[in-house]
Amino acid sequence: MKFPCSGVSIVVAAALSSGCSAPAPTAETLPEVDERNRVRVGPNVEIPSQFTGLPLVEPHVSAHPVDANRLLAAAMVVTDVNRPYESCRLTSFVSTDGGETWKETPHDFWGYDPWTEILPDGRAVLAWIGTRGSFQDLYPIALFTSADGGATFGPEPQTLPGNHDGTKLAALGTTVYFSTVFFKEHMDVDVRLYKSSDGGPFEMVSAISGSGERLAFAEPAVLTDGTVVLPASLFQQKAWVQRSEDGGRTLSEPVVVTTALGGGKGYYHLAADRSESRFKDRLYFVRANGYEDEFHGIWLNASSDEGRTWSSDRRVDSFETPAKSCAMTPTVAVNRDGALGITWMDCHEDPAGKKMDLYFAVSVDGGERFQRPVRVTDASSDPRTPANADVANKFPGGGHYLGLAARADGAFQAVWSDSRGGLYQLRTAKVVVVE
Repeated sequence: MKFPCSGVSIVVAAALSSGCSAPAPTAETLPEVDERNRVRVGPNVEIPSQFTGLPLVEPHVSAHPVDANRLLAAAMVVTDVNRPYESCRLTSFVSTDGGETWKETPHDFWGYDPWTEILPDGRAVLAWIGTRGSFQDLYPIALFTSADGGATFGPEPQTLPGNHDGTKLAALGTTVYFSTVFFKEHMDVDVRLYKSSDGGPFEMVSAISGSGERLAFAEPAVLTDGTVVLPASLFQQKAWVQRSEDGGRTLSEPVVVTTALGGGKGYYHLAADRSESRFKDRLYFVRANGYEDEFHGIWLNASSDEGRTWSSDRRVDSFETPAKSCAMTPTVAVNRDGALGITWMDCHEDPAGKKMDLYFAVSVDGGERFQRPVRVTDASSDPRTPANADVANKFPGGGHYLGLAARADGAFQAVWSDSRGGLYQLRTAKVVVVE
């Protein structure tokens, strides 16, 4: 559902808002730049779809924790470009050769927000909001399971009834967490956390009450000791985290993350470092700051103590040459070496601010400094074309989020919606951080 500005330990991040304007982080928070250039981008590869002539947007991608060649992606297919919010169906893709080729599986489910997760034992989970057969203006959650890493899915997904907005998954071993927001009466919204163990059904373990306000959220992030980080927000304002040491059943008092919260330029994200590096279990909170015609860049907060305290706001998109920004739709992942990778869409190459490119920036020191952004796309896109029609207005960055996963071999895999040919289609590239 798309609305405008309207033991085991668990950490929950949330945010409050009293309006729709985004505070701009101050220039004093700009970090020192790591002037090394350690990023190498592979070829842009188109992910072909049987839905020829239709835009594909809002992709998500996950990587097998052990097999670097297996990837699972999902996206929305817009079947009516003049009614994009009422005409999207689900499709998914599997690659077994590291993103060189892909096999598509269409799903007769209509709605929004695909999200994927591959488990170490080869099983996969795919989350979706919507209904079978047609768009029905109903918003239950469908949780699909696959025994073969997303190549095939069971005939009947688990359904969570009610009105939801957003799907987010994270796993540690065979335990999978799922988060969403649940709409009650009068736009009162709770953030709900569900848990599945060893292939069992998802069951709700906790909720953050909106108390009459409309909360939003981001994906869970699971630490190596079982700690789960579940962000949530009320549009555009301060963020906090809460902890649980009983599997999510009870939550501690909130701890503020930032008072300069994004959300108007794509979903914000939270990631955990699960490597054996010196940054093990560090948390990263990432967002694009801005609203409507204002763009204030990509920003980060980090926590090195499992969410008890957080760094100041740090700028990620530190281009060497200043230019007009239209930074949006950031995505974040951490690789096996503890390198923090962030992608986002921006118009840095185009003085007119119309053509978009995907950029990647990396930090190899726990988010203290970022190297200069590297362009991932090898051709710029102008999304505002006749073929995209109103899709470009609803998804100027190719979705409210894009895909980035850390592969088992240490590389990153980016998946984005690309309009270089005049129609939003999926493309992917491998990004390597070299020593």
